[in-house]
Amino acid sequence: MLPEIQHCPICGTAVRPNPRYPNYLCQTCAVRAKSSDGRPLTFFNTDMSGGYEARYADNGTPYGSHDCYVDGVLCHADEARFGGIVIQRRV
Repeated sequence: MLPEIQHCPICGTAVRPNPRYPNYLCQTCAVRAKSSDGRPLTFFNTDMSGGYEARYADNGTPYGSHDCYVDGVLCHADEARFGGIVIQRRV
């Protein structure tokens, strides 16, 4: 059974309930993901079948971690079950 309501753990905006990802960020917050030194990041699937890759948005070099920060909050980016990328607040 799906929860009736779920909120982005960063900004509190209502998001579609997803029990697999109870701490996932809304899109507005997810695009603000940064490395620990404050550089913006982009995340994407490596090909049509999925996979995970992260790069620094400022110069396109690979970012070798799943950890990221949004508004100073530690988060984890990864491949979503059916494709795409999901970023969740670490708890």
